[in-house]
Amino acid sequence: MSIARVHRFASAKALFLLAVLVTAPAAASDFPTSDYLTGSWNGLRDRWSEAGFVFKLNYTAEPMFNVDGGEVLGGTYAHNIGLDFVMDLERLVGLPSTSLLVKLSKRDGDSVSADFVAPSEGGNTFTVQELYGGQVFKVANVQFNTKLVDDRLDLAYGRLVANDDFLRSDLYCQFVNNAFCGSPKPVCLQDPFTFTAYPTATWGGRLRYDTPSRAWTLQAAIYDGDPELKGGDPLSTSHNEHGLSWGLGNNGVTLAAEVHYHVNRDADTALPGVYKLGGFYLTGDYRDLSSVDDDTVSGNGMLWLLADQMLYRAAPGSPRGLSAFGALVFSLTDEANQMSSYFNAGLVYEGLFAARPRDRTGLAVSTGWYSDAWNDGLKAAGSPEKDYEAAIELNHGFVLGRGILIQPDIQYIIRPAGTGDIDNAFLVGARVSVDF
Repeated sequence: MSIARVHRFASAKALFLLAVLVTAPAAASDFPTSDYLTGSWNGLRDRWSEAGFVFKLNYTAEPMFNVDGGEVLGGTYAHNIGLDFVMDLERLVGLPSTSLLVKLSKRDGDSVSADFVAPSEGGNTFTVQELYGGQVFKVANVQFNTKLVDDRLDLAYGRLVANDDFLRSDLYCQFVNNAFCGSPKPVCLQDPFTFTAYPTATWGGRLRYDTPSRAWTLQAAIYDGDPELKGGDPLSTSHNEHGLSWGLGNNGVTLAAEVHYHVNRDADTALPGVYKLGGFYLTGDYRDLSSVDDDTVSGNGMLWLLADQMLYRAAPGSPRGLSAFGALVFSLTDEANQMSSYFNAGLVYEGLFAARPRDRTGLAVSTGWYSDAWNDGLKAAGSPEKDYEAAIELNHGFVLGRGILIQPDIQYIIRPAGTGDIDNAFLVGARVSVDF
């Protein structure tokens, strides 16, 4: 073969390889631009993920305005910056089947509930913006997970958030009102605050086990009952404002357990659902709501029943369809719980419009009834008694690509703060979320 022919052959081969590289589909990424504003960083994030390290950054804002009723017309803006690190310790350091999750939060802004809906009562109970609470920089989860028995046994330990595992549904955070997201509100109203929700964490350990058929899930946990290091003193300020004080507290422990029954789990054609029965018992000391003398009561218990059920699927294997949820929560210790009973129900439709299959539309209602013990204390203090508060919410989330969600939202608060002395409030606003 002549030198000229060799050169022509080599050139043709190079052009062929270049054409293949240009026309071949790009390798699938775990960080597509459809879901992340900054994408995969030219493949760097995928390479990190393959090595065992995942980094995620989210910005979420909830501007809400009280446009009718309540006590004052006006609005506020609350936001959260969430930074998550997930490390596969088996890939990074050889620790089998174990990962480490670290979550950081920075919150700012004001509460429309406290400033406009019911300022005379310190705000209504079902706060309108779930992002309001702990408006500081805070370290949340520093959590190890070890999975065993074909991943059917999951052990979590470290700085945990109780609501990450208990009394939760993937449907709840379609909604902006804190009556739904992240969990039914009454379980978080004890004083001092103990049953932790993001971004507050506490020392703990949680075991979750799926039976071989995966029809049943059993989980139980024990948490330090003093996440804010108040030592059981309701009058004390938090001694762990930023989540950086990692000493053990001095107010007993939180014991929690749930049993889940799964219907058509992971099915492509049948309609999946999950039904949960659970409860907690707090062994510490809490403000006695029936007293006006700063007395405390030892122990606090609650029970709950949750249900999620898909009602309609647009096509086999499709996530598009209609799902429903409901919850009942009951207090076992009214002296320590502001609400003796609570109910919620809602519908979430993913892909209501065929042209927008990732959008989600939500409608939900909640009602909570205040305990007789708290009303005894309010009456003794000369304050208005409380009957119930209810919230109705309707929204539609537009998934715009590049990790951007814009979700217009309207809410109607019935009997704000439960006294009947404050006009029902109508609010409009939105959730805006960007995954970087």
